[in-house]
This record gives sequence, structure tokens and C-alpha cells, in this order.
Amino acid sequence: MSGKLDDVPTYQDPFFGLTVPTTCPMVPDAILYPQKTWADPQAYETTARDLAGRFRENFTKYAANVEPEVLAAEPK
Repeated sequence: MSGKLDDVPTYQDPFFGLTVPTTCPMVPDAILYPQKTWADPQAYETTARDLAGRFRENFTKYAANVEPEVLAAEPK
């Protein structure tokens, strides 16, 4: 990596816990805030919560074979 994003402000995605830059060269800002790409912000939130829940549910079959740090990083 080139380090161009090292000093860029970030936010933590409330559903997946990912650290996301607030700006990125040559990337439209809306892409970095996916909820802003939806016409209905409530629909985005509902869908994101559902997807995070499905991820958690699906990952349970692997939980016994991963490190605790990996489990701690699952979507909220």
C-alpha cells in the first residue's frame, strides 16, 4: 500500500465494524457512505442489519476453529 490513506479521517461502520476512510482520492465520497447511496436511509439500515445478522449466523459453523480475535471482529 502506498500510505496515501494513513492520515485520512475515518469512521467505524456501525454494522460491520469496518474502519472506513471519509475521503479517498478518485473515489466519490458517497461510495464511502453506502447509506447515502440509498433513496431510503431506513431501508439501508434494515438491510445492513439483516446482512450483518446473516453473516453472524452463517459464521457460527466456523466459530470453533478460529481465534478469539476473529470472533471478536464479527459484525455487531
